[in-house]
Amino acid sequence: MKLLVDTNVLLDFYQKRQPFYEDWKSILLLHIVGDVELWASAKSFTDIHYVASKQVGTRAIQQAFLESFSFLNVCSLDGNDIKKAAQLEWHDFEDCVIYQAALKTKADYILTRNTRDFEQTKIPAITPHDLLNGPNTGFKFIDVSE
Repeated sequence: MKLLVDTNVLLDFYQKRQPFYEDWKSILLLHIVGDVELWASAKSFTDIHYVASKQVGTRAIQQAFLESFSFLNVCSLDGNDIKKAAQLEWHDFEDCVIYQAALKTKADYILTRNTRDFEQTKIPAITPHDLLNGPNTGFKFIDVSE
């Protein structure tokens, strides 16, 4: 299963934002065992840097980017992708660019915490929690802590 990871989910990962980071760790486990392929838009990294570098510094976030490339594929965008996004005339242009990356990578899902932002897309949007716990995804995690 191919997932295009929205900027907000990537921020959960890079900033270890709770409680969302726990779902991210399970998503990463799915990648490790080969059940999912993780993709991100190149544009997301500038947005993440802008937000995260204020808290951890530019070197720390850039190092985190470098470390994440072992499991995260990056979708490059070009002028044609931006043109297509602009032609759709969405209210939130950033979401439209994420959608263009999802189309370009042929993603099965857009992984986001804001599924309403992608209601008009051909690619379904799903939260990390619903991906891990939903009846239609095929993933079932067993609680072994008891």
